[in-house]
Amino acid sequence: MGKNLTTEQLMQLTINESKKSIPEHIDKADPKVGAIITTKDGEILAKAYRGELRIGEHCEYTLIERKLKDKNLDGCELYVTLEPCVDKARNEPKRGCSTHIYKSRISKVYIGIRDPNPKVENEGANFLASKGIEVIDFPSHLQDEIRHLNKIFIAEKELEQFKLLKEKYNKQKSYLQKSETKAKINQFDNTAVNQFLKYSSAGFSYPSQKFNQWALGFEIADRDSNEMLHPTRLGIILFGKNVDTIYPHTIFKVEINYANGEKEIKDFGGPIVSQLTSILDFIKDKAFKLTIDRSEGVRKEQIDFPLIYLREAIANAIIHRDYENEMATNFLSISPKKIIIRSPGNPVNPLILEDLNSFDAPSISRNPKIMFVFNKMGLAEQRGIGLSQMKHLNELGFPLPTFDLKAGILQMTFGRSKDFIAEAKGIDSSTLSKEANDGLLFIQQNKEVSVSEYAKHFNLEIKTANRRLKNLVDNGLVIKTGEKKGTRYKLK
Repeated sequence: MGKNLTTEQLMQLTINESKKSIPEHIDKADPKVGAIITTKDGEILAKAYRGELRIGEHCEYTLIERKLKDKNLDGCELYVTLEPCVDKARNEPKRGCSTHIYKSRISKVYIGIRDPNPKVENEGANFLASKGIEVIDFPSHLQDEIRHLNKIFIAEKELEQFKLLKEKYNKQKSYLQKSETKAKINQFDNTAVNQFLKYSSAGFSYPSQKFNQWALGFEIADRDSNEMLHPTRLGIILFGKNVDTIYPHTIFKVEINYANGEKEIKDFGGPIVSQLTSILDFIKDKAFKLTIDRSEGVRKEQIDFPLIYLREAIANAIIHRDYENEMATNFLSISPKKIIIRSPGNPVNPLILEDLNSFDAPSISRNPKIMFVFNKMGLAEQRGIGLSQMKHLNELGFPLPTFDLKAGILQMTFGRSKDFIAEAKGIDSSTLSKEANDGLLFIQQNKEVSVSEYAKHFNLEIKTANRRLKNLVDNGLVIKTGEKKGTRYKLK
């Protein structure tokens, strides 16, 4: 059953299965979760949805311990729309779904979305990966569908996390969880904190006792052995007044290189929630002035580069950087030809560089609590939206950005003209015609094209289209695949 289905079709079947989920509670939303187990060849062994056989029962448990209890699942694959839970999220003697998956010897798990609770997000996936199980996330467009189906549940989980009170730490604290004992809770920036509380409808303000209680729960504050309250590194980085004097690596460096050879450099410090707006205010008039287009006989203003995409890239650099790396800062360089953003940190496991360059990478945050704050303040797109939306740059006549990794620093480069596609491949764009650069943009937008599609788009004879594509191949910019009617062209 289902042996000929593609991986994405199996993912869609899992989403369809989740729609049958039976709610457990009447006072809060329950997630809609579906799961499918297949052989390594894609043959469906069984499907399940949350609450199918017993109210509240997780579908992974239903599959492994009920429907397929006597089946050897060694090497099989699991598709599930919500990240499997871990032991600590279950009431004893119940075990987390991740444990059941591991014990069943399933070899690969496809996950729809990560747990929306920032306290446990990524833990199920990380547990599976630590046991040698391959973890693959659904593509972003399917993640969007799952989030829409679970929008009430996700909103409630975020609110639940926001209202969480003080908790005791029984584990070793991460870099961001550690206290800054030389700082005090009153060293937060009032404007930044209260702006966040306003957007979050918290019902209390800063400073206040209620804020202190919430700050303990959200891990932006901690108590020492004398019950004195101190901000954590996370709190200082998010909201600290003089964070750059304590942690200079949180500074965001900006460099503008003008066409006349002059250069302007500025450092942006302070709480990271305030950096994005300050950077945009600085660069938009200096580096992205509007130009006037009169080519059609009508005065029309055109932007040099769409700031909405740069805004998202800067926000991502702030949110997802590795703050444990104190030797490097975020960096933005703007020149007439290109824009470069550097952010310390490798892609978050299990993402690799190729996932980012595909622009269909799932939403995985290194710093889920920073992401939570930025989302609430309207400083970042909702999960999984920003990167996939950058594919629309082609529609506006701009090439897609590229991602590179150098010594643990992730670099994202935007081209400000079509010439960038050739330049990024080491080809002097001045040696190419305008038609060649237009052709490269068209191929990039469509991933791969046929001769007839190329000819139709540029209103060319087939013979002319063939010649232009051959020139791109000869220049080492495009590769040709297939034969005869199956011939396709794509960027090298």
